[in-house]
Amino acid sequence: MKKINEIKELYSFFEKGTENSFEFELGKVQDIILSAPHAVSQTREGKVKFAEPESGIIAKLLNKYYGYTIIYKSKNMGDDANFDADSPYKKFLCEKCKKLKPLVVLDLHELSKTRECQVNIGSGYGNTVHNDAEIINNLINCLNREGIKKIVTDHPFASKTSTIATYVSKNAGIKAMQVELNYGYLTKSRKNLFSVIKAIHNFCTALRTQNEIRQKNIDISELYSLDEEFYKTQGQTDFEYSVGDSQIVISAPHAKAGMVNNKVKLSESMTGVICKVFNREFNFSTIYKSRDNNEDYSNSLKNSYKEILFKKLITKNTKLVLELHIINKDRFEDLLMFLPQKYDNFKTYQIINILNKNNIGKFSINSIFDQNKKARITNQVKGNSFKLQLCFNARLIEDKNKFENVILTLKDIISIFVD
Repeated sequence: MKKINEIKELYSFFEKGTENSFEFELGKVQDIILSAPHAVSQTREGKVKFAEPESGIIAKLLNKYYGYTIIYKSKNMGDDANFDADSPYKKFLCEKCKKLKPLVVLDLHELSKTRECQVNIGSGYGNTVHNDAEIINNLINCLNREGIKKIVTDHPFASKTSTIATYVSKNAGIKAMQVELNYGYLTKSRKNLFSVIKAIHNFCTALRTQNEIRQKNIDISELYSLDEEFYKTQGQTDFEYSVGDSQIVISAPHAKAGMVNNKVKLSESMTGVICKVFNREFNFSTIYKSRDNNEDYSNSLKNSYKEILFKKLITKNTKLVLELHIINKDRFEDLLMFLPQKYDNFKTYQIINILNKNNIGKFSINSIFDQNKKARITNQVKGNSFKLQLCFNARLIEDKNKFENVILTLKDIISIFVD
């Protein structure tokens, strides 16, 4: 009943409007801006067009419930803020974007109930999001999880040159999307409207979390210092693990020396250090070998390490199982090898883009490793999580600048799986 009354009050609010052309409400969340330029009626080329009050209601409720910063039209001044080339609304929003530097602007609209889709996302064929396919895909995934499946991108609403999304992207350098919500879907039931609110909130939360991971400073000098200590000391147990956020599980089965194919396998100590630091900084679930022994926790079919990994760390909520290795600098020319076991083409494409963006150097997919080897950890993990084995060349670890790129790459890769 409370929510029904809230919505009734907001319908009344937008019907009455205010004395101002638009209102800006600065929320506690200032790295996301939600816009509703058609919350009241607008005039386009001399013709009055119907209001889209649900877009304003969604923005207002997201501000009330979660503290998002919002801007919305509150009086028809004979203008169309999303269509007019010269728009005070656009200029004001653009100036706020330059000051606040939000991660994204979501420009909310409504489309006719006669449209088959429930949501149409306009990005100017990627231009308004600076060709970031990930951000569009994340929004689609969040909508899908709330049962909103009929989604179209850039047809017929591709964010034309005069739109708010295009204007903000071009003039403020901020990513923006025009999100058209089907009027029939929104008004069919109150549940649908709140499903949209939940999806947008989940999308924004994930985007902010991803940004926090990417922006988090990891002290490379500390990693080198911890590596020296890790290499010299032995743990009290053969391996150590920490249960944290189960979305991400990081494993380092060769962090200490062992036997592989009856040959001594030297320790890959930095992988253990990365596990420890990423657990401390991000609270990801981690497990790593902590004492030299004759075990090969990665390739033996069954062992106590895998039992803990599979039963205590990996859950139905796990999005990424990441296994870290370091490869011999004299044996391999590749600076990095990555072996995706669940071959998700889009995620693999994203990882390739990350490697190129961060100038990792020569890398290969699957390479000489036999991905059909049943004993390999990433082959044994069940469920829908993405299983990824990353093998960094020791040369990347030895060079401080290159190692900084390794850590940046790890953060970037992990961030695309967090929501």
